[in-house]
Amino acid sequence: MNNNDVKSLSFPGDKSIAHRLVLLSLLLNKKIQIENLPDSKDVCTSLNIVKKLGVEVVRSDKDKSEVTLIGLNKRVFEDEVTLDCGNSGTTARLLCGILSNLKGRFKLIGDESLSKRPMERVVRPLADLMGLNIRSTDGHLPIYIEANGKTKATDFFNQTGSAQVKSAVLFASLAAEGKTTISEKVLSRDHTERLLYYLMKTQQQCGQLACSTLFSSAVSDDRLNFSIPGDISSAAYFIVASAISGKRIECKNLLLNPTRTGYLRVLRRMGAEIEEVIKNDCWEPVGDIIVKGGNLKATDIKADEIPSLIDELPILAVAMAFAKGKSRVSGASELRVKESDRISCLISQLKKAGVDCSEYEDGFEIIGGNKIVSAELDSFNDHRLAMSFAILAKCAKVDLKVKGRESVDISFPQFYDYLSSLW
Repeated sequence: MNNNDVKSLSFPGDKSIAHRLVLLSLLLNKKIQIENLPDSKDVCTSLNIVKKLGVEVVRSDKDKSEVTLIGLNKRVFEDEVTLDCGNSGTTARLLCGILSNLKGRFKLIGDESLSKRPMERVVRPLADLMGLNIRSTDGHLPIYIEANGKTKATDFFNQTGSAQVKSAVLFASLAAEGKTTISEKVLSRDHTERLLYYLMKTQQQCGQLACSTLFSSAVSDDRLNFSIPGDISSAAYFIVASAISGKRIECKNLLLNPTRTGYLRVLRRMGAEIEEVIKNDCWEPVGDIIVKGGNLKATDIKADEIPSLIDELPILAVAMAFAKGKSRVSGASELRVKESDRISCLISQLKKAGVDCSEYEDGFEIIGGNKIVSAELDSFNDHRLAMSFAILAKCAKVDLKVKGRESVDISFPQFYDYLSSLW
């Protein structure tokens, strides 16, 4: 493929939206028909959980990405139910809010990695502010919940900037009488707000966002249809590869929510030519992205940008390794409590590959332009590190063996197929 050719790519559905749609089936007494549902392990975890709790999951024979969820008719669970959240922090944290609408006793567990991640940030507001009987185990999984289908309205300041925590509070507020308000210093992902507002509009209801009557069996329309836009985080690896290599690509029908496109703004600042064309804005903005590459220069990323690009920082670090000058990321301490300590793990492995970089408590610094050398890198079973190192290898045209490369199945099982299609 020469530089004048444009490679067109379409991506599996956005994982963040998929989780929310799947988990909401526990509260909606209706059919939810979903197109372009991703088959990543994390989303399958959410599907398995709602199925265990009584939601009927029906996959299309023609297209496995088309799924119908038939919501619950019974919300009382007599015996304690153990729910395995696997590696999915989104599943675990959102479930804490969702389950508060049900009646029963629940135990949330996860794999070794998830069991190390902080959960008190979601437990505390639900327990202290909203009256849910919930407790963690020394701030981690297992989490124990005894729900009676009711919570208290509250005013909550989302200090961590976590969209998962915010969403848990929003979902829990559906079981409350009165108005719940949520504020945050910098707007985090707003998929839950958009989804709930869209559901409100489709039922021609008004009033506060968290309106519990929306989820009653009295709602007349028994069917909801959703087509999930392409995952903009999955596309990031190929957009960065295009920006570095000059290979022109077009990403079709991508999610273009501004709380998720921060990395595009950074790449433009670095000199990449990126065009966005919004084609639909029904409940989430959806459109195409055309990337023409460019001569990249260094940039700084500050704390106020982090919420809109937190998942893309590892692949942005790869872009910085090819950029002219010194780049610095600060205010990103949240990276240390992801699937791995993404600051320490990222920088230690980039150094092995010859990148001139330094680690800081809340971020890192990268001096671009150094020769990338062959090395054996460890992804620490972190899917975003594995994909970022694969792009580093392709763009540098060197042999980088990556341990734990199969971890991409967590979010993007087709990643290596897409990579082969470009090179």
